[in-house]
Amino acid sequence: MEYREDVRVFLMYDLGTFSTRSGQHKAELVKGPRDRFKGIKTNNRIEYAKNITTCAVKAINDCSDKSRKILTGVYILDKTNREVMKEVGYKKSRYWDLKHIAIDEFMDNFAKVQKEMNLKPSFKLIK
Repeated sequence: MEYREDVRVFLMYDLGTFSTRSGQHKAELVKGPRDRFKGIKTNNRIEYAKNITTCAVKAINDCSDKSRKILTGVYILDKTNREVMKEVGYKKSRYWDLKHIAIDEFMDNFAKVQKEMNLKPSFKLIK
C-alpha cells in the first residue's frame, strides 16, 4: 500500500499532524525527533507517526545547507517566505528557484530514508 501526497501539503499540514501524534511539537523537530513514549506501550498509529516524523527530519537534515534553511524556516518553524528570504539573503526570483530545488532534494531524500527504514505503508510525495 502506498499513499500519494503533494509534497507541499505533506510539509505544511501532514508533518504537523504526524509530529503531534508522535508527542512532539513541530518546532521541536529542528533539534531532531524524540521518543516521548519510551517505555510506554503505544499503538500502531503512534509508531507510524514517529517513523514518518523521523523520516522527514532525516530527509531535511540530508539536504544542502541552503535547502535545509529554507525547508526548516518555512515548513517547520512556520516563518513566512519573506522572512526566510531575508535570512538566506537572496532576492525573490533566486529564492523561489532555491525553494524548488529544496523541495526536490527533500523528495529524493525522503524516498531514500523511507526505503532505508522500510516504512510501510509508504508515502509517494509528488509535486
